[in-house]
Amino acid sequence: MTGTTDDSARPIGFFDSGEGGLTVARAVAELLPRENLLYACDTAHFPYGPRPLAEVRAFFLRFMEFFVEHSCKLVIVACNTATAATIDLLKAGAFPVPALGVVQPGAALAARVSATGRIGVAATQGTCDSGIYPRTIRDIRPDAMVIQQACPILVIRAEEGVISGPEVRAEVEQCLAPILAERVDTLVLGCTHFPHMAAVIADVVGPRVRLVDPGQATAAHVAALLDARGLRNPGPGPGERRAFTTGDPERFLEVACRLWPGGVGAAEQI
Repeated sequence: MTGTTDDSARPIGFFDSGEGGLTVARAVAELLPRENLLYACDTAHFPYGPRPLAEVRAFFLRFMEFFVEHSCKLVIVACNTATAATIDLLKAGAFPVPALGVVQPGAALAARVSATGRIGVAATQGTCDSGIYPRTIRDIRPDAMVIQQACPILVIRAEEGVISGPEVRAEVEQCLAPILAERVDTLVLGCTHFPHMAAVIADVVGPRVRLVDPGQATAAHVAALLDARGLRNPGPGPGERRAFTTGDPERFLEVACRLWPGGVGAAEQI
């Protein structure tokens, strides 16, 4: 690892079902370029959205063992569905390594920036069914009206690395039509795959709807947490980035290079 030899040089772990969590890793890398990052994804079981939350929870618990073995100083559940499946454990601080999800930072930002309280959430079916976003947003802003919409096709497109073009735009329009019909002024990208196609989504919703990327909000939360615990890596150079997947590493890298050029240098299978 680059950096110092104390705890601050230990890596930050990121977990997702596939390529989506790279949006969170990228946000952290941009804000904290000296941090060592370890990205692990469960592409063998992708997608998580249609799966029972109990099954997703079991998948993540096995990955937590992996993060502990790799001496991670912090674990980010860079998957909204996995966050929903483990929210009780995350709130209780029940893991041997500090861990946080992406829902709370994203929900808090949406509640704060919405002028009307009419907030849309585009997510997976599992995240929508869990009710975690309406519940978390209303805990912060009781007057909020939260409209959810599952967009499974967009998850698949992003995982394929197909994030623009006429077909993607048509699918975005179809997915978001029920949300936009409710005159929302804020849209939470409630699946970490969706920021990969943020340009198309922004064009579809127009300038009157503010997009909230929970990954960006999570990155700010990570920086504050590391500073509070004295764990920010001082350097001296750029952090190392490693990736692991339960699927095909070559395919992972092929898509990752399209979604985050230069972001991931190598990938291994686990």
